[in-house]
Amino acid sequence: MSKKFSIEPLRGMNDYYPPDLREVNWIIEIIRDVAERYCYEEYETPQLEPIEIFAAKSSDELVNEQSFIIENKKGERLILIPELTPSLARMIAKKSQELKKPIRWFSIPTCFRYERPQRGRRRAFKQPNVDILGEESLYADLEIFNIIVDIFSEFGATSHQFQIYYNSRRFMDSVCKLILRISEDNLPIFYKVLDKSDKMEEDEFEKYVIDTFQDEFITQGIFKLKDAKSVEELLNKFDNIPEEFYKSEGYNEIINFKRLIEEVNISNYCMFSSGTVRGLDYYTGIIYEVFDTGKENIRSIFGGGRYDDLLSIFSDEKITGTGFGMGVYTLSLFLKTYNLIPEEIKEKDYSDTIYIASISEDLSTYAFEIARIIRDEDFPCMIDYRFKNLKNQLKRANGLGVIIVVIVGPEELSEKKVTIRNMISQEQKMVDWDELIDEIYNIIDDFGKKEFDQ
Repeated sequence: MSKKFSIEPLRGMNDYYPPDLREVNWIIEIIRDVAERYCYEEYETPQLEPIEIFAAKSSDELVNEQSFIIENKKGERLILIPELTPSLARMIAKKSQELKKPIRWFSIPTCFRYERPQRGRRRAFKQPNVDILGEESLYADLEIFNIIVDIFSEFGATSHQFQIYYNSRRFMDSVCKLILRISEDNLPIFYKVLDKSDKMEEDEFEKYVIDTFQDEFITQGIFKLKDAKSVEELLNKFDNIPEEFYKSEGYNEIINFKRLIEEVNISNYCMFSSGTVRGLDYYTGIIYEVFDTGKENIRSIFGGGRYDDLLSIFSDEKITGTGFGMGVYTLSLFLKTYNLIPEEIKEKDYSDTIYIASISEDLSTYAFEIARIIRDEDFPCMIDYRFKNLKNQLKRANGLGVIIVVIVGPEELSEKKVTIRNMISQEQKMVDWDELIDEIYNIIDDFGKKEFDQ
């Protein structure tokens, strides 16, 4: 007996049957619609990239522990993209002089992470990315926040269900250097440590901090930084803050951004969080994580932030950017928690499908001719190939929710006509070929009017 292979996909990968894919596409289309409303253009990158461009700017953990690495025939190491920002930077660097600034782009790639599959995490996942580049002001970050709020609002989510927890890398740099007296060289270690604050149990995190820094002043400072919910609360935890701190770029950035959020009336969706620092090395300014704030599923949905120096690995030109990557799977879990995905989304809608029922297989060629006329008018059209029993064919059409059935029999063939049946009113009549499309539109218009009247 021949070997039988497993019917399961690779671990962490998923099959999408049509109902599942309809749900995914529904989510993606809402995100796409919001992005285009803000005048963002869609782009696409390869799924394979040189590993070096990710190693240069992403975290070591992401590249060395969480990525799929392959070798081509020349022995070159390639990476299945775990996220999109380095690829975006490469594309921008290639045509930077030709592109009009600011650049508003979005993409919906499939990304790959070699990590333990669990709720909210898969090894292959759709991750819409939205970025604006070439705009240095905080208004770019503010625009991204507005896009996030609009996306969630389109799904029907409220500020009681999600929050954008935000911070600033520049602000935290100022805290580290001017208050905690952490050296520039140790900043990457500081961010790596603080980024794990909500991923570990409290005792485990405390031991991790002490083992990493072995300096009581710094370790106590990190514990104070872990969970402050406002800039004022954070600074009140420290004594003897130097005057130069209040003049720093980082302090002024976070204060001004808070003011902008309040002025455009999205402050109820946003909250400062000192523990939000983002683990990737390339972030430089405003950073954020979008959280499900409900009691059943308190977790990060996605995040993003400002990156000023990413293009430096491709050119000497400086172009700043800000944006986010949002996993569709994680977002869908959030939406399901609050019943924000309509049940009917998974069901295919056949109401605009024209169903052709043939009384005999001898009429199959004629049925194909009729179908071509209908499809040339951009109507979806389905031929029932079981023929013979008209009653059963009409029953199948009715079960699908079809409104219009076109019936062909020997009489229709001999007279070059068709019988068109309204499945709602049960009325039918025979018409010439050249009247078919008009009759289809008449039934659709009548159906639409009745739906509106109801």
